[in-house]
Amino acid sequence: MNWQIIELPNGTLAVREDPANTFSLASLCHFGARNNPKRGFLFVSTVLGKHLPAQPSKMLDIHQHLAAKIHAVADAPTLFIGMAETGIGFSYGVYEAWAKNHADREAIFIHSTRYPLHNLPVLDFEESHCHAPNQTLHLPAEPAHLEQMRRAKTLVLLDDEVSTGKTFLNLWRALRPECPLIEQINIVTLTDFMGTVARDALDQALDAPTAHISAARAEWRFTPKAWSPVQGIPPQPYHNPKLKSLAHLGRAGVDRPLALPKRLLDEVEQRLAIHSRDMPLRIIGTGEFMHVPYLLALHLENQGRQVSLQSSTRSPILEFGPIQHIQHLDDPYGQGDPYFIYNARPNSQQITLILHETALNPAISRFAHALGAQTLSCAQHWPKPTKRPASSRGSGS
Repeated sequence: MNWQIIELPNGTLAVREDPANTFSLASLCHFGARNNPKRGFLFVSTVLGKHLPAQPSKMLDIHQHLAAKIHAVADAPTLFIGMAETGIGFSYGVYEAWAKNHADREAIFIHSTRYPLHNLPVLDFEESHCHAPNQTLHLPAEPAHLEQMRRAKTLVLLDDEVSTGKTFLNLWRALRPECPLIEQINIVTLTDFMGTVARDALDQALDAPTAHISAARAEWRFTPKAWSPVQGIPPQPYHNPKLKSLAHLGRAGVDRPLALPKRLLDEVEQRLAIHSRDMPLRIIGTGEFMHVPYLLALHLENQGRQVSLQSSTRSPILEFGPIQHIQHLDDPYGQGDPYFIYNARPNSQQITLILHETALNPAISRFAHALGAQTLSCAQHWPKPTKRPASSRGSGS
């Protein structure tokens, strides 16, 4: 297949798609430009529910398709690790799709984070090309989960895309002493841009039997050109280091699919009751908090509502191509980092609901005001996890 040439504001991107792909690249992503001198391009997905609005049921289709291809040793736990930030929702979704089809098997899911929790041991590694290169992976909080992790024979590494594999390799090198029994690795991504040479080199460096699973494969070449990062006018940074995220929703390890609490569903139904069922819904997550908004959006779509899903992000992207509008935001976690949401203009013809895992704070309030949205704090509508005996499967809700 011929190379597709995309002229970006900061360089020239060439992409060649694998003709054997199950899904076409065009059905999964567009090409965008990063506001980041480390890497000038971005594959902007249409099925992640992150930078662009996505339909939840189409996201589920992708999760199930990829989960069905995962190879796991049958007589031991399987360890799933998702990558922050963009890949968290995708990773959680693939894990749950696999776990629901293997309810009799032990499986642990953890996602990396840029917001470390207190009093938990961590593994630090680097995503070198990223705007925020430092990543943290917590060891599971529950002793039973930690024990399952150390007995795992299959490792599943998940992210929205892979282009060099260096981040996965960095993680594996940090993780390997904690998981001495791993016999095989699955690398699961929405899009795989490594190419055969890089893929073979990664397999050799990982030094373990490795399966590469993706919805589409392609290769890329990028030629940068003279360019200066765009300096926007961000809002005043919001600092509140006392804000707490919901550790038990993935950062500290879960061992079962998540179930939305009845109190949260009741609250949403009560708010929607005053609107026509035909009015479109826009569900928005915040930062690393993506999976609960996805589950809610999928639940509402299954009720027959018209629903789209997306999330705010730390990823700086230029207004170009698929990105037609940029809204600068405060950090919902109170750490003062710049945040953005793309293509999410205020729209009085739809209901917009922002879900956040922290308590309501000025950053979230200003976000909601900018979009004419309602807010819902899942910290207030989520039961605290209960301790379970070490012999039982731990809490995932």
